[in-house]
Amino acid sequence: MKWNSIVSILILSLSIVSCGKKVTESTKAPQTQEQVGVIASCTTKAQAQSLASELGIQFRVINENRKLIEFIGAKLSELKKQLPNAKFKANKIYEPILISGDFQASSISDTEYYGAHTRQERPSSVTRYFPHLQQINALNLSAQGEGVTIAIVDTGVYYNHPHLSPNIKKNQDDKHGQLANSIDDDQNGYINDYVGWDFYNGDAYPIDDNGHGTHVAGLAASTYMGVAPRAKILPVKVLSADGQGDLGTIAAGILYAIDQGADIINLSLGGNAGDEITAELQEIINSVALAKSNNSLIIAAAGNGGMDGIGDCNDNLPIYPANIQQDNILSIASVDSYNQLTSYSNFGGTTVHIAAPGGDQSNGGLNSTGLPYCYGPCSDDDIPYRASMGTSMATPVVAGVAAVIKSAKLSLTYKEIKDLILNNGTKKENLVGMVKSSSVVNTLEALNSID
Repeated sequence: MKWNSIVSILILSLSIVSCGKKVTESTKAPQTQEQVGVIASCTTKAQAQSLASELGIQFRVINENRKLIEFIGAKLSELKKQLPNAKFKANKIYEPILISGDFQASSISDTEYYGAHTRQERPSSVTRYFPHLQQINALNLSAQGEGVTIAIVDTGVYYNHPHLSPNIKKNQDDKHGQLANSIDDDQNGYINDYVGWDFYNGDAYPIDDNGHGTHVAGLAASTYMGVAPRAKILPVKVLSADGQGDLGTIAAGILYAIDQGADIINLSLGGNAGDEITAELQEIINSVALAKSNNSLIIAAAGNGGMDGIGDCNDNLPIYPANIQQDNILSIASVDSYNQLTSYSNFGGTTVHIAAPGGDQSNGGLNSTGLPYCYGPCSDDDIPYRASMGTSMATPVVAGVAAVIKSAKLSLTYKEIKDLILNNGTKKENLVGMVKSSSVVNTLEALNSID
């Protein structure tokens, strides 16, 4: 997970078209600083259409049901005048975003979900290629994530991978591909969102065109080697093929995950926001707080240091969303195969909660699902895997652990799951003062401690 700083404050366009006014709704995320706008709360789509028509500006729906609209090309003073009951926050773009640097853009285009492959169960020899499962005591468990949904808010998920497709969460009220009817059948604001949503491109095909999100999804819930091999995966694409994304789109993805009933939300993304929480970040913070009220636990990567690739202290240099002070967030550091903090991993005795295997340069990255070489429906034999390392990888390992715990007792709250993870890790002297729990996650111990 390659981390870069959040760019400086965005510059809003102040020009308003005065003639030839036309309502223009944007469905895609901004790709440049000039395309970002201001997010207004307590604003309906109908109000946005009317105001856009009057002022000759663009708008983008962040979340229709929650009345969050982004206005592009409007003066803030005019918006405040026209929408006196709204609160406003500027949107902002991340530079190529905070993910593992060895991933790159792919040519994969919008692809429908072709259905589940034959489930391939975990073999007894799984630790040969996936030793981290033994490291965290996640083998031969009675609970495997049944009845639990993990939202992967990332670059998308290659949901046609043979070891992911059986676990993709499907919305039976809406279809896509050849069965799409261009109607929002379940009236949730998203047309044909059968297997999640692509908030970056504004469509019902949250396919991964980078590889990062697919790798993350596999670590959490691949049928073959995921920590929770029977949990459901909800693909939520909020980042471009190059790993770029804006705060408004990420917040929209989190809100969607909440509305779709995600129990666990994985955020292998983030960035340095400076010394103060800015107004732009507040929309992300609000979405995390809303997740808490919906009993969703958020697992967030602590980060991989700065440009030098050496881990930094999050207590001194906050990384968001991992540093958001809500009790439904777990911030994750990375350890190597010997449970030593990896050189790239951020740390923090008060702000980073626990560690998990994330791969290291000496022993290689963690193996997980990769993008395919086939096009169209892939066969059961097309099972690409690849290795990568970072706190991006450690984070879904913990998301999988959380799903396993939840599946053992579905009535558990986010707080109970968090406490079970933090109180039952494997204590390591080298982690004292480096992570709050001084521990590496231990799945079996957490399961055995459920009342």
